[in-house]
Amino acid sequence: MTGPRERHQPYEELISASLAGDLTADERRRLDSHLDGCQACRATLAAFSDQRRIMGGLRHVAPPRDLGARVRTGIEHGRFASLPWWRRPPVLVAGVGGGLAAVAGALLAIVLLGNPSPPVGEATPTPLATSLASITPSPSASFPSGPTPVPASATPLASPSEPVATPTPAPASPEPDVYLAHTGPFDNRALTVRDGETGEGVAEVDTPPGPPVAAELSPDGQWIAYITRVGDKGTHEVRATRIGEAVASDDPDGPPPIDSPIEVGETITLGESQSNDPFLERLFWASPRGGYLAYTLADVDSGETDVWLFEPSTGEARRLTDTGSAYAGSWIPDGGAGSSRLWVSAASQQPVSYLLELQDDAGGTGEPSDPAEIATATAEGVFQPLLSPNGRFAIYWNGAMDRAGDAWQFASGAQPYLAEHRAESDQAGFTGERPVFSDLTVGREAFTSASITWGPDSDAYAVWDVRWTGTPQSGGGEDPYPDERRVYFGHATDPRRLTRFHAIDRGDIPEASSVVDVKVSPTGEHLVITAARPVGGTLEAPSADLLLIERNTGTEEDQVFEIRSADDGFWWGPAAFDGE
Repeated sequence: MTGPRERHQPYEELISASLAGDLTADERRRLDSHLDGCQACRATLAAFSDQRRIMGGLRHVAPPRDLGARVRTGIEHGRFASLPWWRRPPVLVAGVGGGLAAVAGALLAIVLLGNPSPPVGEATPTPLATSLASITPSPSASFPSGPTPVPASATPLASPSEPVATPTPAPASPEPDVYLAHTGPFDNRALTVRDGETGEGVAEVDTPPGPPVAAELSPDGQWIAYITRVGDKGTHEVRATRIGEAVASDDPDGPPPIDSPIEVGETITLGESQSNDPFLERLFWASPRGGYLAYTLADVDSGETDVWLFEPSTGEARRLTDTGSAYAGSWIPDGGAGSSRLWVSAASQQPVSYLLELQDDAGGTGEPSDPAEIATATAEGVFQPLLSPNGRFAIYWNGAMDRAGDAWQFASGAQPYLAEHRAESDQAGFTGERPVFSDLTVGREAFTSASITWGPDSDAYAVWDVRWTGTPQSGGGEDPYPDERRVYFGHATDPRRLTRFHAIDRGDIPEASSVVDVKVSPTGEHLVITAARPVGGTLEAPSADLLLIERNTGTEEDQVFEIRSADDGFWWGPAAFDGE
């Protein structure tokens, strides 16, 4: 019978050849397609990369003179016949040095033995230390050093004599929990919140002046925050609607439910802002119960940006910063006893991020301030960090910024980075950064912005609406790369990061449509996309499709399903998933 390791051996050979640059274009496509769906081989790729890096720093040592004779004797006696290939002694070592071969073999054996191929239908996550071992820090950023501690499981191990019951988790559903719908006659549209599975109305809200372009559900499911366009003004409104009652947590030691003076079904307008900027169209709910919503407003006249907070417990919004150049970032999950911690970024020629700690019992009495004066931690060269839901990873921006008219934007050398995130109060920050896109050359031509979102599994993420200065790089293909119309879908534990092969199929989105919003499903394999259709005339209302895409690789096409079609002339989306 062919074992799991033997089935993957051809790809291990391709992995080895890829590190030496010896793959043809067809072999590269074949390997990338396989790695997209095989975590075991992604771990092998990371192991091979580590092996080469460590070998590069070792001195060459001559092999023992009798090594050849010992190996031949072992083969003749069949001593190594039952051993897998990665544990057999190296034969062709004379040209590379016995010390290097021994170290390389030991390293690879440790990784492969510690991470055996999973049975068909099961997935083994790539270890953090393996997936991020080959990161090269950027010289323009300085972060606290040291590994990110991974807490051990609180569940004690059963003794060998006791049977271990393995619970079967409920399969994750790719459908969103809720989505927004902007429907009705051209001159009398209504906005409703719909159940993601049934399509039935959950709540009807005050009619906004334009369609919604972003939405986030609070962790407790009580609130949905969203951003709507304001006609043709080039601005948007930030709103929040209460859609549920306060419900106590199942955890007796968990935080109490957050009640609010705002009634179910009531909508609050939280502010108007300049629009068409991915850094502004971000909404951040604090976890675990959604005690705050953080967002950024750019003054309609001056373009000055500041961070605002909405507190459901009081039903009021207040300005947190007063610098005119501040942008909201992510909250740290489980910020601390009686406090919540928020990353806030300051736009400047060299951006910087500050960690602010809010006392939850302050009741919204704090005055706007300069985050640099009250920060508990600082990260130079970091702009708008987006933390994975578990706080383990972060994606943020690094590069030179400049003021273009009334707005800040990246001017040169900018790109998103993936890093480990440290949450300790005295060492909070980022370590081990690496560019999110591994096959782009960033220089004078680089990113100005892009939209980014994490999946609930804290591993999958998507990047879209990529805005690139100058001529896109083809990446060896015929299509432009990066492409503003494509969605790039990857995993934090994938050592390849994102490449042009990680784009969803070109046919997934109708050619004339544009991607407005993307959410990653809890499955880590599906995307829910709001795709706006072109507006045909002044008397035609904006419309958008809500699409569910199952990502496939290689020659197998992605599967595209319509949650709701814009053939009816209505706007469907964005979608939102429960934050818990």
